[in-house]
Amino acid sequence: MPSVQRLESELWQTTSLLLVDGGASVAVDPGVTPAEIETLRRAADDLGAPVRTVLVTHSHFDHVCGIGAFPDAEAVMGEPTATVVRDGRAAAELAQAAGELGFRYRGELRCDRALEVGRAHEVGPFVMETFGLTGHSACGVAFRVRALGLLIVGDHLSPAEFPFAEQSTAAYRASLAGLIDLLRRDPPEIVATGHGPLLDRDEALTIAEQDLEYLHELRRAVAAALRDGAEAALAAGLAVEPPRPAWPDLLDESLRANAQSQLDELRPQYG
Repeated sequence: MPSVQRLESELWQTTSLLLVDGGASVAVDPGVTPAEIETLRRAADDLGAPVRTVLVTHSHFDHVCGIGAFPDAEAVMGEPTATVVRDGRAAAELAQAAGELGFRYRGELRCDRALEVGRAHEVGPFVMETFGLTGHSACGVAFRVRALGLLIVGDHLSPAEFPFAEQSTAAYRASLAGLIDLLRRDPPEIVATGHGPLLDRDEALTIAEQDLEYLHELRRAVAAALRDGAEAALAAGLAVEPPRPAWPDLLDESLRANAQSQLDELRPQYG
């Protein structure tokens, strides 16, 4: 019977998944430490379902770092993620993070198969529907696995952190609006977010609505203060309370990035 198992990293409660059916597993975002990647491999082997496919939700290092440890598995991702992997940007980020954290990762970062976003694909033993989830990154892709009642959303809807709009606050709001519609009209049984525990539909919907309200309030605050200049607008954005805390090592940087992203969205560009 198909099943899903979640493994949690010691870093930022990062989620890795094993999707199991028959004699094979799909490993989703396997990592973050080398020891955790090996634990996931052993867990799949102990189930008699070795990892045949590695699937990643977006290109950030804590989601792609385990790909090289599975040289015999097919590395699969959405086309936007594949672009960042194939042009070397993801490898550069991974190398920098590995140096800062003191990790040595096995193998090479690669993409064996890029999935067209907006349609269903066979990924390992599962059929997965795909749609874009941007805002946190420009390359995020969600995966719907109806055989498991599962929706995989990468670094959106996290109960362990507030929205990190590293790409765009406008894109993040649009992604949340789409997720809210899906959770209301065609809800999965389980939502797997990139950081924090598995959620049911009601838990995920509550987080989505809180996160969207936070980003709307961020926009209102920055827009209202912009007449007094960029510094005032940035300060107003930083004063907006997020819906939940995040880890101390990411808190200030992420709040500032959100405010800056919102300011960039509203401030006209010339030339």
